[in-house]
Amino acid sequence: MEELNYIENTTLPIELNYEELKDKALSYIQRNNDSTWTNLNPSDPGVTILDQLCLAFTELGYCNNFPIKDILTNKEGQLELNNQFYLPEDILTTSPITIEDFRKYVVDNVKEVINVQIIPITSDSLLFDGVYMVEVLIDPKIDKDKRIKITQVKNGEEEVCIKKQSTIILDNTFFVLNSCRNLGELFLYPSYLINKNCIVHGQLEIENGFDLTTVLVAIKYAINNYVFPELIQTGYRELIIEGETIDTVFNGPKLKNGWIAEADMEAKRNLVKAYEITEVIQSIEGVLSITDVSFNNLNDFEVISKSEEILVFNFEKKENNTLQIYSNGMSLNAGINNAIIEELSVLEQPIGQISKVTTTKMFPNVPQGKYRDISTYYSIQNTFPDAYAVGSEGVSSNATTFQIAQSRQLKGYLTLFDQVLTNQFMQLANVGGLFSFANSVTGDPTDEQQFYSLETISEKSNPKYPAPYLCFSPTYYYQSLYKEVPNIRPLLRNFKKHEFSYEIQPIEKKIYDGWANYKSDPYNSYIWGLLSFMEDEEVNLDRRNNILNHLLARHGESPVVIDTIIEGTVYSGNSQKDKVIIKSLYLQNLGLLSYYRTKAYNFIGATPLKITCKDFCKTAQNENKIIDDFCKDTVVKEEGFCEELIKVIIKEERKKWVQGNQKDFIFNTLKVDKEQRITTSDFINYAAVELKLNLLFVLNTYYQDYLITNDDALAYWLITQRKGFLCIESQLLKESADYEIIISEGTEGEFFWRSTKKITYDDIIRIEEDLKKHEGFKNVKKKYSFIKGDGKYKKENFKTIEDSSYSWFIKISCGAGKYKKIAYPFLNNTLVFIFPKFFEGTNWFKTPGFEGKLDYFLENELPVQVEYKIFYKEGKDLKDVIIAYSNWYNSLRFNQKQGTLHGLGLAQNAQKLVEIIINFNEHSYD
Repeated sequence: MEELNYIENTTLPIELNYEELKDKALSYIQRNNDSTWTNLNPSDPGVTILDQLCLAFTELGYCNNFPIKDILTNKEGQLELNNQFYLPEDILTTSPITIEDFRKYVVDNVKEVINVQIIPITSDSLLFDGVYMVEVLIDPKIDKDKRIKITQVKNGEEEVCIKKQSTIILDNTFFVLNSCRNLGELFLYPSYLINKNCIVHGQLEIENGFDLTTVLVAIKYAINNYVFPELIQTGYRELIIEGETIDTVFNGPKLKNGWIAEADMEAKRNLVKAYEITEVIQSIEGVLSITDVSFNNLNDFEVISKSEEILVFNFEKKENNTLQIYSNGMSLNAGINNAIIEELSVLEQPIGQISKVTTTKMFPNVPQGKYRDISTYYSIQNTFPDAYAVGSEGVSSNATTFQIAQSRQLKGYLTLFDQVLTNQFMQLANVGGLFSFANSVTGDPTDEQQFYSLETISEKSNPKYPAPYLCFSPTYYYQSLYKEVPNIRPLLRNFKKHEFSYEIQPIEKKIYDGWANYKSDPYNSYIWGLLSFMEDEEVNLDRRNNILNHLLARHGESPVVIDTIIEGTVYSGNSQKDKVIIKSLYLQNLGLLSYYRTKAYNFIGATPLKITCKDFCKTAQNENKIIDDFCKDTVVKEEGFCEELIKVIIKEERKKWVQGNQKDFIFNTLKVDKEQRITTSDFINYAAVELKLNLLFVLNTYYQDYLITNDDALAYWLITQRKGFLCIESQLLKESADYEIIISEGTEGEFFWRSTKKITYDDIIRIEEDLKKHEGFKNVKKKYSFIKGDGKYKKENFKTIEDSSYSWFIKISCGAGKYKKIAYPFLNNTLVFIFPKFFEGTNWFKTPGFEGKLDYFLENELPVQVEYKIFYKEGKDLKDVIIAYSNWYNSLRFNQKQGTLHGLGLAQNAQKLVEIIINFNEHSYD
């Protein structure tokens, strides 16, 4: 249908109303001119000037009323979103936080899994806080026992091995869960749900005209799907049509294959009653009635499954049918083909639930704007009558000197209005830059673009002028009037400055070349005067800081909290400028920091840490930072920490650090933005809290300043390998270590049993589950090696196992056959932070100092169930913990050579690190 355009007879707003603007101006003149201006008719030159200004103001008002999507649309017709807005699917989603989020994420990323059950481990022992058991429902179409050939690299060579399809699915599920694991949480290796078959008895009557097989297939699918529904993914538009809001659609992780409605996130039913199945069958199209429903034995009206089981309902036994089927009084049992029903029910999917993600949009459409050329300015002097001699024609060729002076005097007066107006148009055209997360680098983008458009490649690489048109984060924008105001040249200060030549030239050419050189000089009196007068730096920084505070608040971040954390940090030496820099960097990275805000690092897929001389030599040579002579004179060590090589690297790096972040005495915003940009891959190697701490506390700059005067290899390693500090999750340490268990049997605890072989973290959880069952310890002794206790044990060390007649005492291995009881706070879901000693009591931050601000930050950032412990170390203590941490960190990773979940020596490396931290903890109370 063709759009109809029409004019409404309504009063225009004042910014578009020429008559009202002029009336207000005339009223103002009459009130304030002390009767010196009496002729306010159109014949008066002052009124003519007023007319042109009012017309120009209506043009500005017209542009001000453009939709914001038009103002932010560039010449290519694309909406400029980068560093302006976060799209709903980016800012409303989060990395999985709740159990429902993890379920969605697994189903989206492991195509063979149609649903998953994630159960928190419940135990009185803090050892298992934040640990989850995972049980997946594999698509019944998949043969779990099918053998699959896979190729993996072992010892540098490709090797073909055979794995069950179920094992591959469980491996993938485990990797996916750990890729989005949160701080203080652990997922046990998954298992798949085991079918518990149940036979349905009853009397079923089918409506006449319906195909028996089709109805039975639908019934079988419906009742089995009722127990643990398949999670169906669909498009954004479909969910909105169904009544979901944009907040609920994007509530959870960002998915690739379609969104999952909250209403579909039902838990697995472990108890199903006959009347429930009756209602499900009755809802199937073609079913007239269903009566006398029971299960297995005719007297069973409910069935129960264990956590690791899933109820699967069937209609028949091998020897006879248990579901009697009729239609119009005739039995239909003879026509049942059980094999076909079984096969088709697996493939069945209700109409309306088929995923349409491939044909629909996953996200709402981005608004489409229309490009508006707002910054191009048309001078008011061009609209004056020719008699004023200020337009493009100027004065006549036979004008007297006095007439030329009159014209230039009026032009000078009008040019002031032109400059104000063109600056306003420029300000509007750069609203995107004004409210951008990134700091602008020039207040005059038009002249800057024109300047570089005339430069050759050689001139761009060898600039004639320092920092042309650059300044730090302007909030007022402007542009020159070289082209816009006709005959402006003689009005500009020092306009003859470039009119010189080393050879005799015609006066016309000297003037022409001089004017061209004047305009191309970014520091001529006119442009430099504009830059100087537009805004005072102190006022500008205060204004920019307020804008960034507004942007922070708009994204749910407290500017007060950010100010408290960053107060006293140093980037440039100007405290107000530093706030602007850090807030800008934070906003640029807020999308990812917000999405992954509770995420831990992916210990399976993380990049290995460089700790040996061999590692650093390879890196240094690739980046041309080291002279080969060093390696010739140094024994390449495979173990240990290569301090001497790092010190050589530090000396090379100093050349860059000494230059700092200044370029031509202007803070190099673009360089810092690039260096501090956080990418998705960073969240593989670091927890979100590590990246945020490094960014807000400006650790990179502080380390660089420190290393300029200190050959500290440990400090250099920390800032290049671990963002400036070590962050150790006690959950991962506990999961990595070996344990000894003493079990007390009997109500009085008179019998003790001690494990004789190393017990893993997963083993402890399974032992506890077994002890809660009937004849639990007999089952435990079948799986694990225990002997009667050969020592005296204090009863106060034992903890009762809930819902059992046992208690136990768990000790963690500390190497060399030594075990210590788990009585240290850092082992109870704690993050252990280790900083270099020079951070402790430093004056780098203002009161309350680094330690106080760090406490404030961690209390605000960490999940409520996660505690933290901070140590400040130097010398041998710091070196020992770095080596132990690196070895443990690297052995946690997936072992590509062996094709195993972890590398070699994991338990031993964990034990070494635990022993070091225990010693730190004991000495901290000395």
